[in-house]
Amino acid sequence: MKMKPSWFFIIPVVLCLAFSGCTNTSTSNSSTTETLPPATTLASIPASVPLPSLTLEPGDFYFSVDGQTGFVFSRNVAGYQQTHYETLLKWTAAGGSRIARISLDSMGMGYTSSGEVDEAWARQWERIFDYAEANGIYILPVFSSWYDWNAGAGYSTWASNPLNAANGGPVQNPLELFEAGSPTQVLWLVWMETLVQRWQGRENVAAWEIFSEVNLASNPTEAAGVDFVDRAAALIRAADPSGRPVTASIADTGTWPNFYRDASIDFINIHPYPPSAQLDRTIITEVRKSLARYHRPVLIGESGLSAETPDSSAGGATIKENAPLGIHHAIWAGIVSGAMNGRALWWEDGVGIYFSSLGIPWMQQYSTAELPAVNFVRGIDFSGFQPLTS
Repeated sequence: MKMKPSWFFIIPVVLCLAFSGCTNTSTSNSSTTETLPPATTLASIPASVPLPSLTLEPGDFYFSVDGQTGFVFSRNVAGYQQTHYETLLKWTAAGGSRIARISLDSMGMGYTSSGEVDEAWARQWERIFDYAEANGIYILPVFSSWYDWNAGAGYSTWASNPLNAANGGPVQNPLELFEAGSPTQVLWLVWMETLVQRWQGRENVAAWEIFSEVNLASNPTEAAGVDFVDRAAALIRAADPSGRPVTASIADTGTWPNFYRDASIDFINIHPYPPSAQLDRTIITEVRKSLARYHRPVLIGESGLSAETPDSSAGGATIKENAPLGIHHAIWAGIVSGAMNGRALWWEDGVGIYFSSLGIPWMQQYSTAELPAVNFVRGIDFSGFQPLTS
């Protein structure tokens, strides 16, 4: 679970496991002046890095890159301007990460009040996708997140959702999205299906994520959440002849024991944010539990030293002086955890852009944090790798 400021949405080998996370109480002294490269038309950037073949073969627990089963690194890239993505995707390539998980609602929710695709929004994303491909990066599009469909106070963005009746849309209650066959659900599924049909020809789509943290939306039952994912996954598979993997995620809070048993999900998508800030140990523990419980590949979708915002007292671990040490431990822990990817940070990968006291200068310290681990696993065939019992 992640807590984000309300304006976020409006301006749309066990080398280190014996060490704990961040306990120092001093704070980072990062500059607060954000410097960005000049504005660029991303689609005009010529391809400079070959796009490798990236597949998830049936029965495998790791992606295959150019035909070899291996460990990959991913990032959560976010921003409200295209120049943000230029900077962050350049860092992604320089750090050796292969996949950018992109929440499509980072720059608006993507539909009009009547449910059609917002064309200007879609073209913006397509320029970013082109730029990612030119840098050899795959994308994992996330069609929607919990905060778009949660009517609660605080970090909910339901008030600005174009489909909200208060904004001229047809939806009275966000729970309607999870009511089987409801007009709201049908409208959203058609919107999602239209995007899959539009983007299925793009070579750098690694997989599709239907919804991030379904269990944090406005109180759907687990059965309703599973049924919603089933319906969406069926439409995606019909619309994508390449048969890319499909996933959805729940937050690491509450109890939905059967969600990841759903046959419609090709890999599990965990989001570890330990209250202890010991992200390395939590990754080891949670991945093992998921592998033992579900017998499916495990992706670390997103993660962090804290789920709370970096500007809050509860989220202070994220910006402590020795936070980079905890992050480096977590990156290396991912390799031996049994997960098929590493890094996959939230605040450090991109969402720090939404905090005026952090921004690009603060995130730059993590710009290539995974590179030593990338070099370490390069060329290693991960076929049959499993975490040791310890």
